[in-house]
Amino acid sequence: MRPYELGADAYGMRPYVMAFLKKGPNRPSDPEKAALLQRSHLDNIHRLASQGKLLLAGPFSDGGELRGIYLFMVSD
Repeated sequence: MRPYELGADAYGMRPYVMAFLKKGPNRPSDPEKAALLQRSHLDNIHRLASQGKLLLAGPFSDGGELRGIYLFMVSD
């Protein structure tokens, strides 16, 4: 596969955006609401990945303020 077929330039480079997900102050205490929010979050991840916009997504398991990471493929 040639670099341009993957959206890269002649040197094989392409831009990405990395996003870190932080723990928010308004987490639902109701387990049903928390489950619905989590389901919506995962659905959004799948939607972005199926559109070819999201290369990587995953949680951090250390329980800290940073909860996860996204790596987006961007055109500029």
